[in-house]
Amino acid sequence: MAHQRITVTELKCAVLDPEWRKSWLAGEAPSTFFFSKSGNGNGNVFGTKFHQETERLTKWLTSPAHLSRAAAIDSADELLDIVWGSSLQNFTDELLAKGRSVEAVAFTERMRSFCKRLIDLKKRTKSFENWQDIFIVTEESIKGIRVPVGAASVEIAGRVDVIRFHPVHHLEVVDYKLSQGTQQKSDLIQLAIYAHLLPLWRAGCEFCGPLEYYLPEFMEVNISTQELADIYASLVVPVLQEMFAPKSKKSETKTHVSSHSDLATKIVAAFEAFGLGVETVGVVEGPQVTRIKLKPSPGVKVASLANRAADLQIALALDEPPLIKPGKGFVILDLPRTDRQTMPLLKYLNDQSARDSKSPMAFPVGVGIEGEAILSDFCDSNTCHILVAGTSGSGKSEWLRSLIVSLAFRNSPDKIRLALVDPKILTFSSADASPYLWRPIATNIETALAVLSDAVSEMENRYKALAKQGFLSIVDRFQAGLFDIPFLVVVFDEFADLILTGGDEKKEFEEMVARLAGKGRAAGIHLVLATQRPDRTVVTGLIKSNLPMKVCLRVASATNSQIVLGDSGAESLLGKGDLLCDMGRGIIRAQSYYVPQSDFAKALKVAGSSK
Repeated sequence: MAHQRITVTELKCAVLDPEWRKSWLAGEAPSTFFFSKSGNGNGNVFGTKFHQETERLTKWLTSPAHLSRAAAIDSADELLDIVWGSSLQNFTDELLAKGRSVEAVAFTERMRSFCKRLIDLKKRTKSFENWQDIFIVTEESIKGIRVPVGAASVEIAGRVDVIRFHPVHHLEVVDYKLSQGTQQKSDLIQLAIYAHLLPLWRAGCEFCGPLEYYLPEFMEVNISTQELADIYASLVVPVLQEMFAPKSKKSETKTHVSSHSDLATKIVAAFEAFGLGVETVGVVEGPQVTRIKLKPSPGVKVASLANRAADLQIALALDEPPLIKPGKGFVILDLPRTDRQTMPLLKYLNDQSARDSKSPMAFPVGVGIEGEAILSDFCDSNTCHILVAGTSGSGKSEWLRSLIVSLAFRNSPDKIRLALVDPKILTFSSADASPYLWRPIATNIETALAVLSDAVSEMENRYKALAKQGFLSIVDRFQAGLFDIPFLVVVFDEFADLILTGGDEKKEFEEMVARLAGKGRAAGIHLVLATQRPDRTVVTGLIKSNLPMKVCLRVASATNSQIVLGDSGAESLLGKGDLLCDMGRGIIRAQSYYVPQSDFAKALKVAGSSK
C-alpha cells in the first residue's frame, strides 16, 4: 500500500480531538487553527512574530559574517539591543500607535526573556567559541520521514523551532511556547511526535525535548526521553493505526501449539530433558495466558523448575520466559497467548454480575486466569489503600483509569469524590471538568502536597463529625441513610518526584501518607499511590507498610517485583495490563480491564448520572 502524508500539526489535532479525526477520515480538511493558536486571555501574544524575531536573531548569531562579534556578547541587554535596532522598535511603535501598550510591553519582555535564555545557554556550553557551538538548525522543515503503521507507512512532515547541542543528551529539539495552561497537553503531544521523528530523520542521534515557555518570564519544562516515548506510544500510535493502518479481514488466530494437549506434552518433554520429572494435572486458558498446572515428581523442587524458565523459553520458542510459581497442590506455569484478549471495562460494568456487590466502594482489579472478575473493596481493611507499580507500557495508567471509572459507575458525585494527581498531565487530563473532582487536578509538587494537606484536614473534620453523631465510620453513616459526606479517593499517577526531592517535601509527603493511611478508612478517605520507579528510594518502608493492597504490573527487574510484592515474578509479566495483585490472601494474576482514553472523560460524565 502506498504511503500517505500528514503534518505534525494535523496529527496533533487528530490525537486531541476525535471529531477532528473523524472529519479528516471522511475526506474533509478540518482547520488546525484552534489547536495552534496561542493565547492566555490577555490579548494577542503574536506567536508568529515571536518566532520570526527569534529566528532572525539566531541566524544573525550563527552567521559566519557575525561570528566573532556575536561570540563577544555576554549580556541579554546587548542581544536585545540588536533585536531592537533590527525590527523590534518598529513593531512596538506600531502597537503603541494603536493604543496597544500592554501588548507592546509584554512582547518586549518575551524577547528580553529569550535573550536572557541565550546567555544562559552560552554559559552552560563549556567549550563555547561561537554560537554555532549551541545551535544546529532553526525553523527547520523536516520531511520524507516514513513511519510504519501496520503493513503501510505514513510520511509525517513538520517544522521544528530549533535543534541545539545539549551537554548531556547530545541534541535537544526545542519548542518555543507563549502560553501554558490548558495548552500544555497539546504541547507535550507535539513534542513527543518530534522526539519520535527526529532519530529517524538523523539516524543515530539521541534527542531530548524541553518545552520553553515565554509567559513573558522564562520557564522550562523538561520531559525525559522515556516519558516522550510513553506519550507517543499511548496516544499517538493508536491514532496513526486508526487513520492509516490498512483494513483487512482478521485471519484465524493461530496459537503457538496446535492444542492444549500438544502444549502440555512439549512442556513435560522439555522438563524431562532437563532431568526434571513433571506431569500435567490441568490446563486453563486465561485472557492473557495459558496456565499449565504441573505436579512435580517426588524429589523435584519448585525452585528447580523455576530456575529453568529461560531454558524453557528457548525450548518452546517463546518471546519471554514463562512465569513459574507454586500453586495450591500444583506448580503454575503461565505461557503467553498469541491472541491475548482485551477486557472492555464498560462491557463488564454493564453486566448484571458487576452490580451484585453491595459495597459502594467495590471495584474490579481485573479478570483472573479462570475468566472470573477479581473484585476488591476500599471498605476492607486489607485493601483500603493501594500501592501500584509498573514500568512504561505495563498498563499502569490504564489500570488507574479503570479503577476511577468503576467507582464512578457505582456512585453519583454526591457519594464519591476524586482527588487526582497527574504530573504528566495526560493520564487524567480529559477528566478536568468532571463533577467527581474534589479539587482541580494537581500537576506539580506544590499542588500535590496541597491536595494531601487538604485531605488530612478533611479527615480530621470528619472524625469530629463522626464522634458528634455517634458513628464509627462513614460506611455506618451511609447505612443510616446519610450521604452528605462522600467517600474521597486520592489517586497519584506518579509520586516518585515527591520522594526524590530529598528535602522537606519528602518528609511532609511521607508523614501525610502515614496519617491518611492510618486513619483514613473510617473517615472514608482512601489512597492510591502509583509509580513507574518501584525501587527502594521511592517505595520506602513507610509507604509500603501503610498501603496494604499491592498491584504490580510489569516491572524492570525481579528486585522491583520483590520490593512491591515481597516476591519475584512481575518482571516476567507481559505488559499491557497483565498484573500480579496481593489483597492480603496471597498473590494472584489477572488481566486489567481497559478503558480507552477517548472514553475516559465521557464515562466520568455519564457514570452515576442515573443513580
